[in-house]
Amino acid sequence: MPRFLCKTCGVQQPDSVKPPTHCRICEDGRQFVPKQGQQWITPEALSLGHFNAFRRVAPDLFGISTTPPFAIGQRAFLVITPAGNVLWDCLSFLDDATIAIIRSFGGIKAIAISHPHFYSAMASWGRAFECPVLANDDDRQWLTENDPCIEFWRGETREILPGVTLHRIGGHFPGSSVLHWPNRARC
Repeated sequence: MPRFLCKTCGVQQPDSVKPPTHCRICEDGRQFVPKQGQQWITPEALSLGHFNAFRRVAPDLFGISTTPPFAIGQRAFLVITPAGNVLWDCLSFLDDATIAIIRSFGGIKAIAISHPHFYSAMASWGRAFECPVLANDDDRQWLTENDPCIEFWRGETREILPGVTLHRIGGHFPGSSVLHWPNRARC
């Protein structure tokens, strides 16, 4: 069974024989439901016209985005550290080429999500890289696809790896978080 992706926000839904009737993220006041109603696409159909592009942003930091843009144009960042790599935020599109490129950088030790608009296909990414996906517990209600790789963290801070910390700042969503990586110049 496919895991349908919302064409508007890009969030992946659980396995189902037919597309869902609604999207929890789009029905929230911070997003929108298109006039024509919810539309869905499978990852396989998305792969026919899309790919992920990598761009070096700074030493040991790569931006990843889907081309042409999909949904709200999510982007992610691959943070390279001596203790392992962290993916900051997530994309809806994941293919074998993306997996191979990221593995050539040493894989991913953890995925950290800023807020529900970046939930995208986080469970698929976590399974592909056999790593935890960290999201703040204050945003649990917007989870669309439960998976053992998803870990909700509580409190104001969470160390991911030495020198890489999440900080809950609230705002856009109650659990909105930022990633702090102060030692990147030494990596």
